[in-house]
Amino acid sequence: MNMKVSVKEKICYGIGSGGGNIITQILGTFLTAYYTDSVGIAAAAVGTMMLVARLLDGISDVLMGGIVDKTRTKWGKARPWILISAPVICIGLILTFNVPESLSSSAKLIYAYITYVFLNCIAFTAYMISHTALLSRVTLDVNDRQSMTSINQIVNNIVQLIVTGFTIKFVTAAGWRSVSIVYGLLTALMLLICFWGVREHLDMDAETEEVKVETVPLKEAVPAILKNKYFYLVAALFILVLSIASGNGSMTVYYCGNILKDMNMMTPLSMALTLPVIIGNCFVPAIVKKMGHQKTLILSSILMLAGFLIVAINPYSGTLAIVGTVVRGFGNGAIFACGFALSAQVVDYGEWKFNVRSEGLVNSCVSFGQKVGLGLGAAIASWIIAAGGYVGTAKVQTASANSAIIFAYVWFGVILAALLLVVSLLLNIDKYEGQIKKDLEQRTQSVSNHKRIPIKIFEQIKQDRRKGQCVN
Repeated sequence: MNMKVSVKEKICYGIGSGGGNIITQILGTFLTAYYTDSVGIAAAAVGTMMLVARLLDGISDVLMGGIVDKTRTKWGKARPWILISAPVICIGLILTFNVPESLSSSAKLIYAYITYVFLNCIAFTAYMISHTALLSRVTLDVNDRQSMTSINQIVNNIVQLIVTGFTIKFVTAAGWRSVSIVYGLLTALMLLICFWGVREHLDMDAETEEVKVETVPLKEAVPAILKNKYFYLVAALFILVLSIASGNGSMTVYYCGNILKDMNMMTPLSMALTLPVIIGNCFVPAIVKKMGHQKTLILSSILMLAGFLIVAINPYSGTLAIVGTVVRGFGNGAIFACGFALSAQVVDYGEWKFNVRSEGLVNSCVSFGQKVGLGLGAAIASWIIAAGGYVGTAKVQTASANSAIIFAYVWFGVILAALLLVVSLLLNIDKYEGQIKKDLEQRTQSVSNHKRIPIKIFEQIKQDRRKGQCVN
């Protein structure tokens, strides 16, 4: 069954995305400082913990993807896990930001490992994969999907402005315990709004609103995924765009303090990146409808590349830094919105091409790509400034250290944006869009009418599809 998605459902889906972004922002921006400054854990130990978590992420993402594919409830495949993850994420966040002061140093580190892995690798992974998979279960219409992901980006960036802008004042006034409880409850509420406000319209009975899904065995899903070239390209897309975000973002404080010589520039640079994303995503659905996803991605990649090159003209100019960041911001928002929409198209392509629909495993590449990008970009940027001789305790940095900061902030972004352009040129899944939608709607209709088909014939049709005998 396919239908137009209501505005209410699109907004509720975006609210769910905003809830997840609360976790992303507070972990990415404040967790390291909490561990080192409030708890007293050494920065090197925190870095090792983050690396270990990234390795575990690869395992947990694939496992969760397989679990979603095997899930069969009246609510569908993905929605139940959004419901389950809501209270679990809330508990995980509260535990993570409440390391007991009475513990010894080694016990604090063990506690941090356990709670961070629980929150990041279990609770957040369950949310991330199910929320992304839900997009491909709501509708087959690519324009509806694109408008949903654009609303996501608008909500995400509003959440980012709020969390990054008010958390320090909140912590100063109330402490981390109160902050974690408020953010945890708010995240859970936003995920519950997404659960109750969105339906999996694919395979849904129009009368009872129950979803009749067929589980996908891993022995069938994995080979189909490995043959799907767009699975790898979308994963690469997210690795690159998140590497840009984390690499450039982690270097902003060093760039403002040592190159621009003005820490107050952090606020206008943050606004210069965030506001264009919000404004641009109001127009992305219309642009994609006119140009298609691939051309929009190519244009966005060029904007990101141009933004970094503008800063490179004179890295010491605050004006050029803001102008370049604004240009990059317009490209950045569109790439995120298109990337999530394309992940749903990859699911459709897999079913169309290989007769296996695997929302869970396909969307595990999105979750894995984001987490790898977040860790890899920041790590490489840190290695660059370390190689340049940056010393955090030094009052004045050496010329080589400042050159390394410029390279990490600007030229590392140029390299990643160029690679992003290459991936965009290869992501030509648009050319199959019309045929995929037509064929999958026909298949869905035939399944919804199965009661009028003799059971032996119906079972034979399903077996033939699984064996690939039903040609497209």
